[in-house]
Amino acid sequence: MKINSIQIEAASLSSVVDFYHHLLGLPCVADAGNAYVSIGDATLIFSENPTANGIHHFAFNIPCNQIREGMTWLERLGIVLIANDKGHTRIDFPDWNAEAAYFFDAAGNIVEFIARRDLMNESSQPFGPGSLLEISEIGIVADDVLAWSASAAKHWGILPFEKQKPSADFSALGTDFGLFIVVPEGRKWFLTDLPATNTPLVARFENDKGEMFAYNSRDSLG
Repeated sequence: MKINSIQIEAASLSSVVDFYHHLLGLPCVADAGNAYVSIGDATLIFSENPTANGIHHFAFNIPCNQIREGMTWLERLGIVLIANDKGHTRIDFPDWNAEAAYFFDAAGNIVEFIARRDLMNESSQPFGPGSLLEISEIGIVADDVLAWSASAAKHWGILPFEKQKPSADFSALGTDFGLFIVVPEGRKWFLTDLPATNTPLVARFENDKGEMFAYNSRDSLG
């Protein structure tokens, strides 16, 4: 699966532009009500809503040999990494053959850098804004995780991730290039005490056949 864009709300456009453009150095275009941040050839879209208070989880793929470089880059920018209960900020996912680091953006979203070894996308370049290769994950909050997953397979041809067995509490759908991370409402996001809530989200994506689709969290997926 390839994630082309995700669109979420932010209470302040200026704060997310400051974070993603002025701090991280990512290309960004803003208009009267939206900010468009480029992540590789994908787009992270923030729509301004002063009453927005929900959070999201999303991840960016980085070169598979540069998790330490990515963490150092973030820390140099003054960004605090989220630690696990052992105080570790570099998180190993042996079943996924990947390593990751997590942090909060200016809107309170949980952002992840993930280095997936199976993508074999090594880089010898210094780590920087261009090292954020694509949007590789977006969190989906569903009333029934397994039913949502079954509907995604039926309607879009997005199948369970081969490295993760689906369960009623957590399901990953797609590939190393793009994943839906599906959880039930109220489940705490990884490394935090923050409960998952169904907040406005639009994801545009394509399946492995190149067929393009859009998911709006306000719509039912039956």
